[in-house]
Amino acid sequence: MGIRFLFAACLICSSGIAQSQVDGEFYLEKPAYALGEPIFVYFRATNTGTKAEKLYSVDPNSDCSAFHISVSNDRPRPSCPRGISCLSSSIILQPSQKHIERILLNLTHKLDSPGEYSVTVEVAQKFAYGSKLLAAPSTLYFRVDQNAADAKVFQPWIDQLRSGYLLKRIEAARALASVAPPSLEETLLTFANDAELRRFAPLAFHRLNTQRSMAAMAELVRKTEPGTFEHWQAAAYLANDRCADDF
Repeated sequence: MGIRFLFAACLICSSGIAQSQVDGEFYLEKPAYALGEPIFVYFRATNTGTKAEKLYSVDPNSDCSAFHISVSNDRPRPSCPRGISCLSSSIILQPSQKHIERILLNLTHKLDSPGEYSVTVEVAQKFAYGSKLLAAPSTLYFRVDQNAADAKVFQPWIDQLRSGYLLKRIEAARALASVAPPSLEETLLTFANDAELRRFAPLAFHRLNTQRSMAAMAELVRKTEPGTFEHWQAAAYLANDRCADDF
């Protein structure tokens, strides 16, 4: 499927020195969500030390994420070897300063049925690099209600697609591709013609699963370059490849 280059966005780790420490905490925004609503796990890092800390960052919704996450209804995933390249950046966290990241659960976990769920999350130790980042593994509980999410739930994400900041647009496209209802089909179909958001088009079309979205998926395969992620994933979805959902 080719090498996937991931944009720097989110926390991986903290470098530590004597008298320095970063405390991490996982939490949910609320205990209950409407059916089809985006659900995020938040990670808040607080510099409780007396010196500035450097936080290295990549996309927490990628294979390079600093977090290990599992949901109570997860099933074993197929082994899908592929090449990965992670581009990272960093931020400086001053004493007493906080930094918050969020991970979209709907992207890689099946949350489209009402019920009670739990999510277990922890910082991947391989990214700690001996730092004084302290974040205990957490198990969080939430409920998905029977009522479908109201249209107003999605409007902020639609508005965010027009943000002047690329990472904001990417976050909005990822959320909408993961959970947007058929009523937003026109918006999702535009992803195929946006060079910055095209990577989310196969996922959006697959989860819409309408006649138009499947036709758009086939067109995406014809128009994209072999070796690109969107070409591979669109073709994999059309072939019912079990690795198509491997993001």
